[in-house]
Amino acid sequence: MVNQKISAFSIRRLNPFNGVLQVFSTENARALSGNGVVWEIQVLSDTPQGLWANMPFNGKEFYIFGRWTVGSGLQQVPVNPLFNVRDMIASAEQLITALSPVIDDLPFPMADIYEQWLLDEQSLAPVALLTSCRNAGEMSRCDGAKWIAAERGDFSFISARLLEREQPNDDGYNPRVHASILEALVRHRGGQHHRRAWFKHNPDGTYSQCNEGPPKLLPWTFPELPVTEDWEDEEARRLVADYIAWRAPQLLQLHGLSPAIRERLERIAVTQAEAVERLWRLYPEIHNKDLLNSARVEAKIRSTNRN
Repeated sequence: MVNQKISAFSIRRLNPFNGVLQVFSTENARALSGNGVVWEIQVLSDTPQGLWANMPFNGKEFYIFGRWTVGSGLQQVPVNPLFNVRDMIASAEQLITALSPVIDDLPFPMADIYEQWLLDEQSLAPVALLTSCRNAGEMSRCDGAKWIAAERGDFSFISARLLEREQPNDDGYNPRVHASILEALVRHRGGQHHRRAWFKHNPDGTYSQCNEGPPKLLPWTFPELPVTEDWEDEEARRLVADYIAWRAPQLLQLHGLSPAIRERLERIAVTQAEAVERLWRLYPEIHNKDLLNSARVEAKIRSTNRN
């Protein structure tokens, strides 16, 4: 593969937060993975419309070509016969040839350095990370999202504190009551106008303001996690703590966490042993290897018992 331009980076999966996505790309294909094991292979190809002589050419797009793992190789999905399958196979093979030697280098460097934060309406302190992007030119296309705790079809966030208060997660009308309560709590901090602003996350950990608005914030005012733990109300703090505990295995994928935060998340995450086993390859650092290895062993035992 001569003179192929290769790019390898990671981006956060936000709104709702669901870990970090690894991206490895060549000029004609890319591979995406949320766990470092299973990679979705996408190939750049002419759109089907452009392959008909009597139809307008619509340019090139990425199409899912298959899934690849080191152990199983490429499992190709059915491909529209209008595509040039031979070229797509060649592009996929070139991609996999380039990707295979760097699997052990995961995770890739974080690239989504432009961040949009929901701001507290009064103090202008950052409350929750709404979205992010790699380039300043992408900010306008990513603007305007409200903070989401979980996907609409995901009912798995259950707050221990809300259960203590006898608040069920399914009230007969809403099967994700706890997520809805958390979303309302976080959004309320931004006020009626949903106050937000874009910042650039610099390599030294500081932030630079990207647009006019509130004054430049000091580096230590930004939460290390995608949602602030700074709440005046004890009930709010406990609800957010439940959310962080629920997402701990995914939060450990974040770059730049302080040792104290990472150690705390590891202690919480091991209660979800199977999630840790699925995601650990994308942890930039591991504070307590013995603790996480024990969780991985537990996950493997559970998997064996099920089978």
